[in-house]
Order: sequence, then structure tokens, then C-alpha cells
Amino acid sequence: MIETERLTLRRFGEGDRDTVARWNADPVFTRHLAGVLSRAQTDEAFGRWEGHWTEHGFGLLGVEWRETGELIGRVGPSFHRLWPAEPEVGWALDPAWWGRGIATEAGAACVAWAFGRLGHDRLVSITTEANLASRRVMEKLGFVLHAQVPSEWGPLWVHALDR
Repeated sequence: MIETERLTLRRFGEGDRDTVARWNADPVFTRHLAGVLSRAQTDEAFGRWEGHWTEHGFGLLGVEWRETGELIGRVGPSFHRLWPAEPEVGWALDPAWWGRGIATEAGAACVAWAFGRLGHDRLVSITTEANLASRRVMEKLGFVLHAQVPSEWGPLWVHALDR
């Protein structure tokens, strides 16, 4: 669907469930997300992701390493339940792939897609205060702190970027 220098961003398919379930069972992968998820919870998430695509015509994408075709993460614009006004651009990568600029590369491609073909005027990116790596990616992409919202995980930091 979207190609960058090193990545292919594409919709998730049924064959991706085992990989995503492995990520969701990993406490390192999920430490800044909703926490470790069971296989049943992962399957429910797949249903929500597909429902988002059906309702809005966009949503989360799988991140593939172009050289090998390996699924290494997820990225994309989607509406966050705690901030439904503007789409959130978020990312989560397999920890083996951290520190290589992949979140920034994939995030930039999704920002361009959301402002370009999707026609959104404002995007947000949401994380916890402790997620310094994601906050650095947000800064590189031009997002600035906009608000904080309460959540069951503590305050979430909402960063915004205007077209």
C-alpha cells in the first residue's frame, strides 16, 4: 500500500495473527501499550482494526521490512477511543527492530498519507509520559504537546500536528 526506502506498509491479513499475538504476549513490546494481551484479545483487536477500516476507509497497517518481507511492527492513523476528534498516528515495533529509525520512517509515511490522500487537517500522536522513544519520534515528525487526558494507565500525552 505504501512503500518507503526500507519498508512496505500494508493492511494486516489473517496470516499476521500469530506474529501480532507473539508481540502482544511480550511485556517489553506492550510496556507502553495496553499491557500484555491474550490470543483471544489479539483476535478481538484484529476485529476492531478491520472494523475501523470498514467504517473510515483507513487504519492500522503492518510494517514489513522490504528486503525480507518480514512483518516487524504496526503503524498508521486511526481514531483513539480517548481522543476521537482527530486521527492518531501511532506505531509499535518488534523490540528486535528498535533503534533503527523505523518508527520515524513509517510514521512520516503515515503522516504524509493522512494529510495527503486522506485529507485530514490535524493529526495527533498519543503516548505515556514514560515513553521517551515515542516522544522523540513525535518530535522528529513535528508533533508538539497539545493536551493530557486521563486513562486507566495514567495521563496520556496528546501531541498534535497541523497540516
